[in-house]
Amino acid sequence: MKRIIPLVEEYNLQQKELAQKNFSKINKTEKLKLQLKQAKEVLNNLRIYIRNNKFKNSDDEIDFFKHIKPSIYADFIFYNNQLKYKVNKPNSTNSILRNYLKNELKKLELKKRKNLKFYQYYKHNSTFLDHLYFLRENKQLDLFSIDISIYLDSEFYTSHDKLAAVVIAYDLLTNFYKKEISKLKSISSGKFNENNQISKSPLNWTASKTDLIELVYALKVSGAINTGNINTKELVSIFSSLFNIEVSNHYKIYSDIKNRSTERTKFLKKLVEDFQTKLEYDDGI
Repeated sequence: MKRIIPLVEEYNLQQKELAQKNFSKINKTEKLKLQLKQAKEVLNNLRIYIRNNKFKNSDDEIDFFKHIKPSIYADFIFYNNQLKYKVNKPNSTNSILRNYLKNELKKLELKKRKNLKFYQYYKHNSTFLDHLYFLRENKQLDLFSIDISIYLDSEFYTSHDKLAAVVIAYDLLTNFYKKEISKLKSISSGKFNENNQISKSPLNWTASKTDLIELVYALKVSGAINTGNINTKELVSIFSSLFNIEVSNHYKIYSDIKNRSTERTKFLKKLVEDFQTKLEYDDGI
């Protein structure tokens, strides 16, 4: 099966080249689509080749259906799930998105538990059942497969090669979701930039903490940020990090604002007055 290796090597080179390219946030989805397309194309090329050529021996066949095909199919599953995540993830607060990601991790873990014996077999590099799992001649195991594609092209499937891909994809997706959760935590603390590095905002809040809380609450209730669907504590944390000021008692500060005997919204009133003065000055009044 000498021609299989060049096909796989070409695919790996294409994937490496794509990984090294810098994509903007907008084009990252396009990158995933390209990666998905490459995985799909090489799987189809391998399918055609396998249909028209015989394996040298059973060891070659086992190696292909245990390692080569599953590794590429795992990429296909991984890219497809990333695209689904981009489409289906809630456009809401970081805390809600974190809960969504944690739920996705739970779903992965549930799938793993349903096939735990095979997961352990595959992860431990066991071989004593390879002749049953990864040879096409063992059709009796096809009866237990829920994958209809086995019946569409039986020459390109064994009873467990897809499940092997799922095992590989499990690790890829688990790491992806955990990184996304870590990014959200870093964003909330103001310590994350595009290079996933610790960074400090160049902005400093030079008014009082009370003024900051007055502004934060006003933005929250006005619906100006996430249409108001954001936790106040989270919003205070973001502003604190953005402006390099520590605010640990925003509830008490808000209570003090409510208990003011005179003007409750002093800072907001000052903002309006200062901006009005600026507009009048620019108008030449």
